[in-house]
Amino acid sequence: MGEMNSLTRLLWLVVWLGLLAYLALTLWLGVVGLTYPYQLDYGEGIVLWFAQQIARGQPIYKGLADLPYASSNYPPVALILSAVLMPLFGDGYLGGRLLNFASALIVAALIFRIVHTETRNRRAGALSALFFLGSPYIFHWIPLFRVDLIGLAFAFGGVYLVWRFDRRPMIDDRRIPAFYFCLFTFAFLLALYTKHSLFAAPLAAFLALWLRDRRRAVVFASALGALGGAIYLALDRVTRGGFTFGIVESNATVFLPEQLGALAQNFVGTFPILLLLALWGWVARIRAKRIGVLEWYAVTAFAALAMSGRVGAWENYFFEALAIACVFLGFQISAVGGQPSAVSRQRSAVRFAIRNSQFLIRNSQFAIPTLLLLQLVLLWHDPRVAADLIARDFPANQELARVLARTSGTIISEDMGALATSGKPIEYYTFQYSSLARSGKWDQHWELNGLRAGAFPLVILERGTREDVEHYRRFTREFVSALDRHYAPTQTIGKYVLYAPAPLAHLQSAEFGDALALIGWSAQPSNFQSFGTAQDRLPTSNFQITIVWQARRALPRRYTAFVHLETGDGGKVTQDDREPLGGIYPTTRWAANEMVRDVYALNLPRELAPGKYVLRVGWYDTETGDRLPVAGSADDAVVLMTFEK
Repeated sequence: MGEMNSLTRLLWLVVWLGLLAYLALTLWLGVVGLTYPYQLDYGEGIVLWFAQQIARGQPIYKGLADLPYASSNYPPVALILSAVLMPLFGDGYLGGRLLNFASALIVAALIFRIVHTETRNRRAGALSALFFLGSPYIFHWIPLFRVDLIGLAFAFGGVYLVWRFDRRPMIDDRRIPAFYFCLFTFAFLLALYTKHSLFAAPLAAFLALWLRDRRRAVVFASALGALGGAIYLALDRVTRGGFTFGIVESNATVFLPEQLGALAQNFVGTFPILLLLALWGWVARIRAKRIGVLEWYAVTAFAALAMSGRVGAWENYFFEALAIACVFLGFQISAVGGQPSAVSRQRSAVRFAIRNSQFLIRNSQFAIPTLLLLQLVLLWHDPRVAADLIARDFPANQELARVLARTSGTIISEDMGALATSGKPIEYYTFQYSSLARSGKWDQHWELNGLRAGAFPLVILERGTREDVEHYRRFTREFVSALDRHYAPTQTIGKYVLYAPAPLAHLQSAEFGDALALIGWSAQPSNFQSFGTAQDRLPTSNFQITIVWQARRALPRRYTAFVHLETGDGGKVTQDDREPLGGIYPTTRWAANEMVRDVYALNLPRELAPGKYVLRVGWYDTETGDRLPVAGSADDAVVLMTFEK
């Protein structure tokens, strides 16, 4: 037995060290976020902008009709709190990130408090809190200025207050502890007006109160509904419907079952042991008829995970489920496998566990730390990824800030934080209006007409967005199609690709069967005559052809474009044959009517022999080599230019 105790102590030591290491990583990244002046996550920039607008006394909720095309799709509480802190911490990310950081610590403290109070086991409480803070989900989120953890702190705080309220003995109605009742009602109101999808906590509170005293449950629901409804109506009236547009209409995004499945799979795959132990603890309490707000919160929080199928959802939709799972993890650690010094305090809870798993109880001192150690392995996240990302992005953000400082006019940027921190207005909330366009509520006239007219001096995308526009859905196919038609990448700064107006020099239409079409082209230099001349020999023999193509329909097969410079009798001089964008955007990924700009390089001989030359383009099936037909062409190619040398 002494050997087992020694092994058990060693296992527990490793568990504690692992959790403390994860805690250190989370705190490190949180502190890094407090000192980092640029956007770390796509959603931060627009949240900062709306907080800045509140601090300046400007509205953040507006309708669809006019500039700026940006309306907050979050309720105002977190934004107001951040705006209040701006006189102290400046109008950057610091105030909002500090609120986010503090909120994570508050939730962890409440987890500890609940578990410790229920079990009288400090170690179980500390383990629960550390698993929450040390999880990769909180690690990813703690350095950000986002509303999710702030809302979670209010929601979990409300659950904590209901739990405290529910633990009080039943007393005469005249002595209802109104203080707690008002506090948790207010906490839930703050949660809902921080992030309106945080309904799981007030729903759990209602169900718990209903089981205890239906009249109190009705009073709670009525009070929360009346207060919340009155605030909603007041805000909507003041903003002339802008509040409803921002919170309801612009949040009606597409539901993707495959996204829900992927996120749920990641959640279960990251926390399998934690979730199983938490489920065991929850079932034990249900079997023991200990059904209160915590048990109901577990049900409602996990049911709310169905919302993670909405476009734009990520790990933040799992915070409530993670927090309450950590609570039940603590209960089960204490009941089944507390460290040897705590086992004696768990006899009543262990009796039920023994009836369910004799083997595990007999070996609990060894099994529980072993399982927790395996869970720690599954939680592994490499901090070098975040460190490298920040190190790479910092100089790019500095350079981008200098570019923005010398650029006037309306700028469309995927990184809206770059605009907010550079003193530039955000005229177009890319994700919001792209979602509205996909749902048929927005016709994209403003942005598409602006692209056609070259009205935006800069359009800034992140690398990879053009080729995978459906991944994050921050732009539509129509937007990137018009962007390729009228703009060209002019500069790459780190992860940013900067586009500027670039009208095509030659508009030329041609059809390649019913699959693809030529829209137009440009050349650099503008002709071939200068190549190989003694009086005007260029330092390079590279000739670039920029072509805009269009898909006439969705294409089930991959096609390769060819650009050939030939002699008058058909002899090849040089060529560039390849799939679009170097193969990373094959034609099978193009949408019907989508336009794609591509650049082809022809390496010419230093001296061209005298004679006639022809520049031909076309397409062929990548697999078979068969060319797409061109009407009136013997070789299924389109002539862009001919010249005499």
